[in-house]
Amino acid sequence: MSLLAEHNAAEAIELHSESKQPEIATTPVDALTVIQNLRANKDGILVVLSGFLCNFMVFGIGFSFGVFQEYYKSQDGPLYKSTDFQVAMVGTFGTALTYTCGIFNKTLLYHFKPRNVMLAGSILMSTGLILAGFCSKLYQFILTQGLIYGIGSSCVYLPPVVCAPMFFNKHRAIAMGILFSGTGLGGLALAPFTRYLIAQIGFRWCLRTLGFINLTLTVLASLLVKEPKVETFRTNNKLFNIHQLGSWKVWLQLGGSLLQAAGYLIPLIYMSSYAQTLGFTRGQGALFIGINNGVNAIFKVVFGFGGDQIGRLNMIIICNLLSAVTVFGLWFVESRSAFVSFVILYGVFSGAIISLLPTCLLELFGPANYQSMSSIMYFCRGIGNFLGSPLAGLMIVNAGITASDYRNPIIYNGVLLIASTMCLVGLWIIAYYEKIHKTWKL
Repeated sequence: MSLLAEHNAAEAIELHSESKQPEIATTPVDALTVIQNLRANKDGILVVLSGFLCNFMVFGIGFSFGVFQEYYKSQDGPLYKSTDFQVAMVGTFGTALTYTCGIFNKTLLYHFKPRNVMLAGSILMSTGLILAGFCSKLYQFILTQGLIYGIGSSCVYLPPVVCAPMFFNKHRAIAMGILFSGTGLGGLALAPFTRYLIAQIGFRWCLRTLGFINLTLTVLASLLVKEPKVETFRTNNKLFNIHQLGSWKVWLQLGGSLLQAAGYLIPLIYMSSYAQTLGFTRGQGALFIGINNGVNAIFKVVFGFGGDQIGRLNMIIICNLLSAVTVFGLWFVESRSAFVSFVILYGVFSGAIISLLPTCLLELFGPANYQSMSSIMYFCRGIGNFLGSPLAGLMIVNAGITASDYRNPIIYNGVLLIASTMCLVGLWIIAYYEKIHKTWKL
């Protein structure tokens, strides 16, 4: 299909249905109606459940890397002589590849069923964790807990995320909120569990145990995925449409995603080690990561419900801005009580953009462009991960012994989130203009 023909097909789809226009605001709905509609959509429910399980494992492990970070750098750890930047590269590499490999997602789903892609990813991801249990050098951890884990987790994570929004319309945001709540619940459960396993059986068997648990749950998740029955799901196998890159709307959306991804993980990676500078124990540091993720999970669903009522893009902007406020207003303050407040409130606001962005892609760019835009967006989020935690690690002074040693990473974190918010406000302005003038342009 030519670029012009593909673009015209996309426009035809959007002109045919005004329901696909950017939703700056929507009509409130009651919880009973939401539940009834979800029950009628059994295939969609199964995909949401699959996505929940995948998020639980992929990001439950990924966002718990702060526990490994703190242990690897301790005197008992295998990477004691490595810098914060070097150790952070292990976790960042894994999480970044989860996103950046999304650039191949459209091609993979064109040639293979979502279930088969996920099964292959499950084996790779679990293998990476199990092999990491035999490692003792930095490059070995990067190859196993980073590279192999990251490629596998991408294949596990993205198929249900791409498929799920196509099963929903009116309640799309709350469905995706439930799907992505697995991220926070995974962190809530696996951060303290990881800390416990390291203390009881050592980090090597901890990694192997997580690998076998992951294999069980992600294989189950792959069996639940259903492919959406829409014509636009398998239009072509091109990575993306070059025409899409000639629009400010696309660049603002990608910029907002990249910058938010760069800032999002910084608190999670350094939360445990920073907590110890304030006098908290290792166990308490791991618990903070779990609490943050647990709160995050709850409010992904809450803000998903709210996004269906006031507009998904509106909700993303509000939460992104408030995330930056918590960084500057609470984490920047060298106080135990302020830090505890930050752990909770950052968990409240920071996760909304992750769960609501897929719903916005459908509304802003249409179903014909959804997969290619998802691929580009997740690739940019992966690049953002590379620019986030590792660079923040380089900014830590004096080996991070005192809380003031973290001032530069905290400022960097807040600036990234503010810049992301500015991009999303620009995107909102363009989307609002197009809605008012009944246009649909890339």
